[in-house]
Amino acid sequence: MNKQIANIFKFLLFLGIGIFLIWLSVRNLSEENKKQINDALQRADYTWILISILVGMLSHISRAVRWKMLLEPLNHSPKTLNTFFAVMVGYFANYAIPRLGEVSRCGILARYEKIPFAESFGTVIVERIIDVVCFLILVIIVLLVQFSTISSYLTENIFPDLSEKFSKNTALLFVLLGLGVVFLILFFVFRNKIKGKMKGLITGFVEGLKTIRKLRSPGLFIFHSVFIWFIYYAMLHLCFFCLDETKNLGFSCAITTLLVATLTVMVTPGGLGAYPIAVASILSIYAINADTIGIAIGWLVWLSQFVAIVFFGLLSLVLLPILNKDPDGTKNKA
Repeated sequence: MNKQIANIFKFLLFLGIGIFLIWLSVRNLSEENKKQINDALQRADYTWILISILVGMLSHISRAVRWKMLLEPLNHSPKTLNTFFAVMVGYFANYAIPRLGEVSRCGILARYEKIPFAESFGTVIVERIIDVVCFLILVIIVLLVQFSTISSYLTENIFPDLSEKFSKNTALLFVLLGLGVVFLILFFVFRNKIKGKMKGLITGFVEGLKTIRKLRSPGLFIFHSVFIWFIYYAMLHLCFFCLDETKNLGFSCAITTLLVATLTVMVTPGGLGAYPIAVASILSIYAINADTIGIAIGWLVWLSQFVAIVFFGLLSLVLLPILNKDPDGTKNKA
């Protein structure tokens, strides 16, 4: 019961953050801004959105195949279709509570493939470690190709505004200094626990990388890991083609947007509210109006992913028991 209450609380908390961010993104919009956003949504070429969704499915299939590869050294060979269904249900569950998807997909394999939950969950942890590596590589790529553009934008637009706010609001400066002191005190008080946690993370990180060497085809595993993130980039970039104002934005803009937008998924369920704001903010660096076209394309990208995950997630829940019947016609149960 306590766990259920905690899950409900988490769901309401993250949903609340998402709704707050949506309100934050629209509260200062003028009627003209709203009209331009509505116009952009109406004239968008949704063929590109559909293509983005279809291309995006390749990343989900690739993730299902990669997960199956991680399970093989444990002497498990689940059906690829079941790992795909489990992945889609996991994505769907993450829209309710972040990280719930990992538990859900492992539960599905336990039920339909008789794979012990603990074993499959271990492979999911390895997956997450590999995704972190890929994300760090993405950060490096963005820094290499966009450092001058981002640093110039920060120097010309962000830092002067912050400096002006601090100079006019001494109280804010003292509050931030106070928070800094509190942070330092907490760090010294809990430094041993923090060290232990960091050591555990590093150990898990190293062990996760070692797991790749045990695979039957480590090269193919690396290919799928890179391919998944390439498709993430392609999905987002394809959506740019649906509006005249964004169709000429290139690789540098798309990959920078992907980096920042990915971080929003950690804040709210599936990036609800935060994702469109992040996209609009990055596009403003490339001379796209953040209050109109930026918000419009941000919502188009997010909604395309949301609709795909909800549709295929629900479809997977329906098909799992139908396609996993025992020879006598009964449903496969744990």
